[in-house]
Amino acid sequence: MQGKLRHVSLLAIGCAVAPTIAAQEAANSYVGVLGSYVRADSDRTPDSNRGGGAAVYYGRMGERGLGFEVQLSADGFETGADAGTDFYRYILGGDLVYSMGDRTSWTPFGLIGGGLSYNDVFPNDLDGYDFFLNAAIGIVTPPLFQTGQIRGRAEVRYVHDNFRDRYGDIRASLGLEIPLFGPSRVAFDVPTTETKIVEVPTGLRDSDGDGVIDERDLCPDTPPGTRVDGDGCPLDSVIDLRGVTFELDSERLRPDAETILEWAVELMERYPDMEVEIAGHTCDLGSAPYNLSLSQRRAQSVVDFMVNSGVERQRLTARGYGLTEPALPNTSEANRERNRRVEMRILN
Repeated sequence: MQGKLRHVSLLAIGCAVAPTIAAQEAANSYVGVLGSYVRADSDRTPDSNRGGGAAVYYGRMGERGLGFEVQLSADGFETGADAGTDFYRYILGGDLVYSMGDRTSWTPFGLIGGGLSYNDVFPNDLDGYDFFLNAAIGIVTPPLFQTGQIRGRAEVRYVHDNFRDRYGDIRASLGLEIPLFGPSRVAFDVPTTETKIVEVPTGLRDSDGDGVIDERDLCPDTPPGTRVDGDGCPLDSVIDLRGVTFELDSERLRPDAETILEWAVELMERYPDMEVEIAGHTCDLGSAPYNLSLSQRRAQSVVDFMVNSGVERQRLTARGYGLTEPALPNTSEANRERNRRVEMRILN
């Protein structure tokens, strides 16, 4: 039988995996090698339609199962006749691949693509380059061994070669596929040990459970459920919000008043069932009706601040008392300043 002997060197890339590794991240990239049986086009080899070949490929998966592969393959077709024509074909192609899975378990796939082919024919005057198109369906297996990630691959591919009379060949292939690993999750055998809990003093004890640590609690041993202030002492039914001041003849809060009101907001958050009245007061300067209106607006301004800070509006009531409830006699400027105040009155 006449023909020419061709040698094709295939480079296989492998990975050794230590036995202690229990799991490996799915790789996006992979390489593989295939051996093929080719059913040749009857017009190419009229006396014998058998052939064989081999291929090496590189692939990469993207999102949603889409990816690509680049493949280098070599096929040989024998005519079966002593004086017949022998075909040797070398292919470099690229394919778009859709995988129905992550290639870590049974994963069917399909591909379509094309590329450049070189047909080496005996006699030599028929040699030539041309292009080809192909499509395939196949499946990738789970890892074949307990250690490592080597998988099996099977596929059936139709190759339409534009060489001369445009031959159509069917190639059935079996081979191995090896992922190119990314970072691995390593699990080692860890001996089972008994856990012993040791209580370590932190200096942050709260003996009476009122939310204030003993070191700062000025009223220790308060009964359970007692509402306490920042010092751990029971809250008065009326809390004077000293430091809550307003611009002159206005309900606009001064910036330094917000710090006091933030403390009041924290207190409301600590006791979510507590309902309060915000009471506004003035001194005796000005008419009674005007002072009553001003104190109502100032109380409402405090309520609005607390609502904007997260306190439920239904827990707050604004009420102005004007000059009717002075804390001290309005006999001096110091006393009048003390009477211009805002209070929190606990209602429940």
